[in-house]
Amino acid sequence: MPRSHASIRRAASAMASITLLAVAPAHAERGDPIARVVVFGDRAQVTRAQTVACAEGHAVARFGPLPAVLVERTLRGDAGAGATAVGVTAALETRDVATDERLGPLHAELERLDAALRALDRADALSLGSGTDAERFAQWFGTVAAREARGAKPETGRWSQALDALRAAELTRADRARDSAEARARLSRERDLAQRQRDRLATTDDEQIYVVDVAVDCGKSARTEVRLSYVVPGATWHPEYDLRFEAARGDVGPGTVKLGVGAVVQQATGEDWSGVTLVLSSARPWLGVEPPEPAPMRVGGSQGPKGKVLVQAQEERQRLDRDAETRDAGAAPQGAGLDDKGQSVTLTLPHRVDVRSDGRPYWAPVATVEGKGEARYVAVPKLSAQVYRMVSFRNPAAYPLLAGRLHTWRAGTFVGTQSLEHTGPGAPVEVSLGADATLRATREVLEDRTRDPGFLSSTRVLPRAYAITVRSSAKRSVTVEVRENIPVSKEDAVKVEVSRKTTTEGYALDALTGLVTWPVTVQPGGK
Repeated sequence: MPRSHASIRRAASAMASITLLAVAPAHAERGDPIARVVVFGDRAQVTRAQTVACAEGHAVARFGPLPAVLVERTLRGDAGAGATAVGVTAALETRDVATDERLGPLHAELERLDAALRALDRADALSLGSGTDAERFAQWFGTVAAREARGAKPETGRWSQALDALRAAELTRADRARDSAEARARLSRERDLAQRQRDRLATTDDEQIYVVDVAVDCGKSARTEVRLSYVVPGATWHPEYDLRFEAARGDVGPGTVKLGVGAVVQQATGEDWSGVTLVLSSARPWLGVEPPEPAPMRVGGSQGPKGKVLVQAQEERQRLDRDAETRDAGAAPQGAGLDDKGQSVTLTLPHRVDVRSDGRPYWAPVATVEGKGEARYVAVPKLSAQVYRMVSFRNPAAYPLLAGRLHTWRAGTFVGTQSLEHTGPGAPVEVSLGADATLRATREVLEDRTRDPGFLSSTRVLPRAYAITVRSSAKRSVTVEVRENIPVSKEDAVKVEVSRKTTTEGYALDALTGLVTWPVTVQPGGK
């Protein structure tokens, strides 16, 4: 039972739900699929590619339809080896969505779902009819059995067969009813979603789209690949992590840490990303920042009295407004909330992914890294009576872990979700693996008073003393790291001291943070 006693001179004041699958309207296949997408905190850079044939050393690659929300000044063209993109032109056109190619598949999907629901209705009607017949048979059987029971030798064997048949039929009808209800609920959800998508397309009179032409100087190439990149708002991402710890022996001690790095991507840019190479960046580009153009300076003067020259000058300066674009993009979603510290992290997913333009969160795995860790029991009774199983390790990834949500698992069981702070490569990390129900730590205040200055002294003393007790109902002895903090003074006039005479021995004091720790071993069922 550790005890701390500190004296203070002078007063001091101390899980989306993630939608993994969703149906969203998709554009028809065309010759300029999206090849690469770089997602920033509040926007994305999209790159499309297509191969064109050259005629007399020249070619024009047409890209479209492209979403009207793209930032036109970010359009950039590029060509393959031996060719050069010499110009990009963009035109904003209006498309009648009544003839949209996306309506046909939606109509067919609605007809399929309606047919499946009608088939369920017929099956339910047949099941209801058979249930009514079974009830009539049960009534008739009861009458016959009562009549036979009054006889000399009732045939109970036939009764058992009939009852077994009735019971089996009832169980079969119950299973069919349950399966039918589950299928009906699933089909109804799919139909409602398809109906909303069809209504949204059918009720829109027209749609603004971009059509972009990239002129190419092919040189000596007969065919060349042409790429077009542009920036669109309405996209964001944030990191998520899964931590699994496996101790070598028991629940605590050294073991292996497996850290799964993932990302949750959301986008409502107006176009689906299908089979794209996804790049995640923590950079925050400022598209609204442009260097000011120097204003003309006019200097004029006039002849004054002899010996005196008057020169007047006027200069206009334009101030940068970094928040102008943020104010204009009011409809864009909230950003990922990443810290902009002058450095950025870029992660390229090792596989192609699909992200639909429906604003829903899509989770994608990035990488899995392993490292060595050690678990131990930790108690901070000043904050909680729970004793937690904590695992300490160093960031095993070769890149910083951005701030995000961390999901912890132990022995294949989900423990909980907590926040992970920004952690550099190799930096220490401490994560909770949940509380242990067999351990409790309580904190009792022994002394909390103030001694005012005396007649010959101007020093005020604030004695503080606490007793911490750890109790165990486990069937084994355990060692708990008990943590208590004392105030840390930043002024020379305030002194904080730990009383060595009244404080339990074996503690370690971190003078920088004021953290006092004891390793406390508790016997089975002891304290």
